Amino acid sequence: MSRLFKFLLVSVLGFFILACGLITGPISDVENAASTAQAFASEMPFETVQALATVIPKETIEAIPSMLPDVGNFFDPTGTPIDQWNGIPVMPQATVGEEFGENTYTYTVPVPATDVQSFYTQKMVELGWTSSFSFPVSEDGGILLFQKDSEIATITIAPDQNDSNSVDVILQK
Repeated sequence: MSRLFKFLLVSVLGFFILACGLITGPISDVENAASTAQAFASEMPFETVQALATVIPKETIEAIPSMLPDVGNFFDPTGTPIDQWNGIPVMPQATVGEEFGENTYTYTVPVPATDVQSFYTQKMVELGWTSSFSFPVSEDGGILLFQKDSEIATITIAPDQNDSNSVDVILQK
């Protein structure tokens, strides 16, 4: 056997061993994780799991829904749209609009999402806001984020069932 042949044979054998190690490594990792999870589940007494459910008082569980904000028909506004909300313009094409709490205004507009993006990109910059983030706007909607001093305005555009777009303006002060 020549030296070159021996070198190639050892190289191929080493490569084969390395490849086998890369394939079997993740499999054994999964097996180890599964046995660890199984051991953890079998170590916790069932009484402990039952006791966790009784630790929280029933009154607390019943009070949780009353602590959540009332968003009413957030996805189906019914009021007359306004020209601006908290200094943020509302598109003139808006057909319905409604305020939800003191931080959210939702309205419906029968224009493409890209037109909503263009409107807000222009108007917000004119009002001194800077665009700090935008999630790509397409016919499926998108997200625009503007900042001015310590205020952040998030504008979410989402298609609705009537070939219009729902525009949600959230203002964080």
